[in-house]
This record gives sequence, C-alpha cells and structure tokens, in this order.
Amino acid sequence: MNRVHNDCVLAEKTMNTYPNVDKSTKNTASTTTTTKRAPLTKAYSCSDATPSHSTDSCAFITPRQFVELVQNSNSQKLPILDCRSQMDFGSERIRSSHNINCRTKIMARKLTSKRLEDIEPNLSLSLNNSDTVILYDQSTDIRAEEKMHSLPINLVVQAAQKSNKKVQIIQGGLDAVKTEYPDLIECPTELFKDKFDQDLMPPPASPDTIDKENVVMTEILPHIFVGNILDAQSRDRLTQNGITHIVNCTPDLPFYWEKKYEYMRINILDSPSQNIRKYFEDFIEFVDNALRIKTNNVLVHCSAGISRSPTLVLAYAMKKNRWTLDEAFDKMRKLRQIVDPNVSFIIQLREWEKNIIPTITTISSTSTTTDINDDNSGINNNNSTRSASNIYCGSTSKNKTDTKTCADSAIIVS
Repeated sequence: MNRVHNDCVLAEKTMNTYPNVDKSTKNTASTTTTTKRAPLTKAYSCSDATPSHSTDSCAFITPRQFVELVQNSNSQKLPILDCRSQMDFGSERIRSSHNINCRTKIMARKLTSKRLEDIEPNLSLSLNNSDTVILYDQSTDIRAEEKMHSLPINLVVQAAQKSNKKVQIIQGGLDAVKTEYPDLIECPTELFKDKFDQDLMPPPASPDTIDKENVVMTEILPHIFVGNILDAQSRDRLTQNGITHIVNCTPDLPFYWEKKYEYMRINILDSPSQNIRKYFEDFIEFVDNALRIKTNNVLVHCSAGISRSPTLVLAYAMKKNRWTLDEAFDKMRKLRQIVDPNVSFIIQLREWEKNIIPTITTISSTSTTTDINDDNSGINNNNSTRSASNIYCGSTSKNKTDTKTCADSAIIVS
C-alpha cells in the first residue's frame, strides 16, 4: 500500500512539471516529424488501429495538444496509458503514465470483455475523476489510420469506450513526445520494478513452463481429441485412437496418410494477419459430417497445436455447446494446458461469440451438445445422444513454442 501511495504522490508531483506551451505558435495539426528509435521490442503504430480520430469518442492529438490538455486539466489527473510492452515501458516512458501491455494474450482477452477500471483497479480513481483517457504507443502515425483496427492499442480503445471515456491518442507516440518534449520522458525507477517482475512471472501451470513438444493426444470433446504433428505422422497413434478424419490446419504440411483417412485442409498461418474466422463454418460442417457415424474420430492438427487448431476447436465447441469464449477456453485449458491462440485469433473468436450468443436460447432437454471432456467436473454425465468424434491439435515446432517469439508476434486483426 505504501508503494501505491508513493506512486500517486509521485504522479501528482510530476504532472505539475509539464512545460508551458506558447499557444500563439502556428497550427500544429500537421503530422510531427520524428526521429524514430529502435524499440526494445517490436513497435506497432497505434494509428493503425481504428479510423477513430473522426469520431467524438476517439481522436488523435499532437504532442503539443497533449501538453496543453494536461495543463488545462488543472488538478484533475488525466489517465495516461502506455500501450507498449512492459519491456519498452521499463526502458522509457512519458511521466506519470501507466502501462497496459495489450500485446499479452491474457490482457487482450480482458480488454475485449471488460472496462478499464475492471482490468486495472489502480486506475479507478483517475478514471472516475476524468472523462478522458490519453493513449500512446511507440510511434503512432495518423497517416496509417485506416489500419488502426489491426493494432493492439485498439483493444485499449475499446475498453476505454466501454468505460464511456473519450480517447485521445498521441500522434507519433512516445517518439514524437520525446523529440518535442524530452523533459517529459522518464526512465524506470525501482519504485515500479517489483510490479514489472510480478506481471512478467507466469503462473505455475502456464504454457510457458510445460514441455510442449512432448504433450500427447488430449481428449477435448467426447470422441474428439487434440494432438500434434507427431500424432498426425504416427500410424500407430492414429490407429490407437480410431482416427478416421484429419483436419490439417497448415498450408504446407502434407497429408501423411491420404489413402487411409479423409482429409480437410485449413490453409492458415499462425500469423496476426490471418483471417481464421472465415474457415469456422466449413470446419464445423466437416466435423459434423464426420460425426454422423458414431465410430468416426477427427484429428485436427497444425504445426504447434497451440494456436491454430485449438482456435478451430474452440469455435466448434462454442457453437455446439452455446458456450462463451471464456467458458470454452477455460475448459480446454484444463485439459490441455499448452493451448494459447495468438491474440488475433482470440479477437476473432470474441467476434464469433458476439454472433453466436444473441441466437442462444435456453437449451431444451432434447438439445444435442458436445461437452468438453472434463472428468473432474462431471460435465460428460449428461452427454447427449449425438454421435461424436475425436479432434486433435498439436505441434513439435520449437520456434512455435518459444515464449519470447510468441509474445513478440502478437498483434490484432479485424
């Protein structure tokens, strides 16, 4: 509590040191030219997120306008949110800013469904006292505004709008502020070090602590399993689990047993630019057709079994069981801890949820559903009479399981 109190005192003192701006200078609405530094992690321009400066609830402001806004706020402490990685935030940041690392998958999931004050309780006071939130990333460029929806910062915009806040995005990001007002930039202090360490520490059973290459086939839905590329290659494993249909979620891995099994290819990369949602309906139709025969089992695999194939199975489970994304994800993660779709896929699943949930009504006793196979929860005890099959996901790709690589590659697409 003392540390939090000291943070607030430090913020109050430093906000009063913003330089005075000569308001008689010429119009500064034009784009600021900055000398960009190479950030410690991959930089994402925040203006590439939603065409928002033309709306009442979200607008771009220049560094000069940012300083004026802070000065005119008087005693009101405007929430300033740094939307970069924790590593970049720890290197340098705008004074009195608070880090929202929207590139992590856990934070991305929160931002799509919650208000800012629900995600960061420490911001509640400043959010309650202000109707405006200021956001910045590394090098926002308003000229790339049409790409705004594809960047992580857009998640923070959405969360702020859920809180009914006006969003001001600093054009040019930290780079522009550093060029025009270098005195506003501070380096990390020991005051925040403990918090960074805690935020960066994975939970005891997180996917980053598991030997992902040796994870074996996992039953995710009744008669529906998740496995990896070794499972797809191994005739013994396929036979042991009664596989009859295989969904290959890669553009390049071959059909290893084309004459023995019925295949479907989902031509998708584990990339933030990929639209996996467009395959959901075809995938569901393929699996449903396979499940018409009770003895059929379906294997879904990609190169990692962490992102692509689990995403498809999540979409299937959500639609068939009328589950929210959180419900389906939690159930799947209990059974296969390495499941970790990239942030882009999480966003697309959230959109999928929005389309599905409004159509959901009370499920009658005669409804047919396929439950996640959780022996501990007992949710298979009232399993329906519909036929089911086995679905697998997985991978042996070392690059795909590298924690740093996964974290640095996460951005959002619409």
